[in-house]
Amino acid sequence: MITSRFEVNTDTAFLDPDWQDFAETHERRYGLAIAYLKQIVSGTSHGNDVMDFVVADNGFYVQSKALPAAFYGDMGDFTLERVSDAEAQAIVWEAVALYRANEAQSLTCIYSDDVPAEVFFGYRVDLNERIERYELGHIRSQLPLHLRVMVDATDPADILGQASGVLVYQRSANGEHLVLRAPGRRQPFPLLDGFHD
Repeated sequence: MITSRFEVNTDTAFLDPDWQDFAETHERRYGLAIAYLKQIVSGTSHGNDVMDFVVADNGFYVQSKALPAAFYGDMGDFTLERVSDAEAQAIVWEAVALYRANEAQSLTCIYSDDVPAEVFFGYRVDLNERIERYELGHIRSQLPLHLRVMVDATDPADILGQASGVLVYQRSANGEHLVLRAPGRRQPFPLLDGFHD
C-alpha cells in the first residue's frame, strides 16, 4: 500500500490556453513535477501508439505521445487488471455515461493515431453552482485506444467502486485491455475555485 500521495494533472493547462506562451508556461508550472514523478514511478510500460502508460508499485502515469504536455500521474493507491473486450466496452460506456450525467469532472478518449487524431476531451467545471463544460472532438461508439475519467459522483460508481477517483483504460500495443482504478478524491482542477476536499 502506498502511504504518500503525489499527483500531477495538467488538465487545467488546456482550458482556454494562450498558445503563444503555452510551452514556457507549461514547463514553469509542471515541468519539475512531471520530471520528478516520472523518475520515481519507474515501472512497466503498457504504452500504445498514442499514450505512454507506465505502472510501478509506487504509482502510475499516462502521457500523450503527440502532445506530451497532456500528462496525468499519481502515487496514490490503485489496482490494475486485464479485462475482456466486452468488459472493456461496458467500462468505457459507463465512463461516458458518468461524464454526460455530470458525475465526472473530466473525460479523455483517444480513438486513433491518425494526424489529426480522433479524440474527445471533456472537462466539467463547477462555478458558483453553475456547470460549465469545455469540450473538443466527438465521443465515438468504438472502443478507444485510451480513456481516462475522473469520477466525482453522488453515489459509488460501479466502474470504480467509490463515488470519486480516477479510472484509466488502455488498449496495449499487443491488444490487451487494461483497466487501472485509483479510488478516492482527486483534484482535477486545483487552480480553479469550487472543487475542494
